[in-house]
Amino acid sequence: MATLKDIKRKMRGVKSTQQITRAMKMMATVKLRRALEALSATKLYLEKLEQMVVDLRAVLPSTVSHPLFGNRKVKATGVILVTGERGLCGAFNHDLVKFSNNLLKQHPDREKKLILIGKKGIDYYRRQTYTIIGSHPDMVGKFSQKALALAAKNAVSLYNNQIIDELVIVYTHFISTLDRRIVMRTLLPLSEIGAGKESRQSGGQTIQFDPSPDIILNALIPRYVEGLFMKAVLESSTAEQAARMVAMDAATDRADEIIDDLTLKYNRTRQAVITKELSEVIAGADALSE
Repeated sequence: MATLKDIKRKMRGVKSTQQITRAMKMMATVKLRRALEALSATKLYLEKLEQMVVDLRAVLPSTVSHPLFGNRKVKATGVILVTGERGLCGAFNHDLVKFSNNLLKQHPDREKKLILIGKKGIDYYRRQTYTIIGSHPDMVGKFSQKALALAAKNAVSLYNNQIIDELVIVYTHFISTLDRRIVMRTLLPLSEIGAGKESRQSGGQTIQFDPSPDIILNALIPRYVEGLFMKAVLESSTAEQAARMVAMDAATDRADEIIDDLTLKYNRTRQAVITKELSEVIAGADALSE
């Protein structure tokens, strides 16, 4: 049977852990708010880029295209995996690795090359046999637009240099604080941009382009791919902070339940000790009276 001292020691340990989980929840809440603001700005940026590309392609001949739109036989696939930098976020990283493993087992005739973003993915696949052609730790947690743009440019150069014939990205799509979904999106070759959107010139407006539309298109397409890459990383970061906030909130609530159980156990044990001591005093008094 646990002594009163043992129970009090356990209560102090749980309370100390609860303080940590509560602080981590508050930090995740602040980081989630910042990530949501950055994600909203990135979505707006991509919408404007997409509309510009639609306007450009409306005035260009159908023969004018961009190399990133081209299709070729896929011999090597580049897989960008966006995981978290730290744990304590439930099954967030485990689910990403599981999804990625299932993806890598598909099309065994194709060579798979990994570009890893986030320490958790790097730590896991470093022990596997897959070819890693790029790793970027601390990119998700310490958001840097310059670093993300450079990583995206490197990935595009791998496609242009035919080191890979296809580039896909696996990340966690943020739906709400309590809801997220792991998705796989093909970055290269580019699918049709602006599906469902109409050129603003079709509404009677006339848009002047300077320099020529084909030059602008060649400059915008790589930026659009970089924007898709950045959006995926930001969405995954947002989902990670939401998952950590929920996990730490659940841990804090669970600590409250454990403290309540230990308090009840402490009171019952204390009452049993007092009852035992009273019984011994009464027994002693009875023995002396005889």
